Amino acid sequence: MRLLFLAVQRLCMWLAAIVFLGQLAMVLMRYLLGIGFLEIQDGVNYAFAALVALSVAVSFDADRHVRVDVFRQKWSEQANRRIDLLGDLFLALPVFSLMSWTAFPLVRNSWAILEGSPETGGLPGLYLVKTCLLILPALVLLVALTRLAGAVRRTFA
Repeated sequence: MRLLFLAVQRLCMWLAAIVFLGQLAMVLMRYLLGIGFLEIQDGVNYAFAALVALSVAVSFDADRHVRVDVFRQKWSEQANRRIDLLGDLFLALPVFSLMSWTAFPLVRNSWAILEGSPETGGLPGLYLVKTCLLILPALVLLVALTRLAGAVRRTFA
């Protein structure tokens, strides 16, 4: 599992580089040369959408997601672990299961027509970006289930 998240993390780094360099190229071409390419704009949009979706799972796995630490800093490590496990059980599992359930028809239909850019002359492959709507919850569910299984194992060991 560690190799999977390392690969996703590296993919996110490449996507961030594509977003930065693509946006820089678009701005320079538009304002210095007076030209623009819809393909570059679509590429930046696709890379940004995939980056946002995949980085959620990476930060959740690394335990770097946003949380309110007003109370956490005063509580013991054991209390914080219990709260994290309850959050995994009662928030992460239901929310990301529902996300998978509702995103599946959208992604299936997008693959069925090999959906491309909504812009005329834009890039094909929007269906690949929409697939991230299924990859994100799958990765988060994998992390949450792994954490829960580890907690159960520690409890009964």
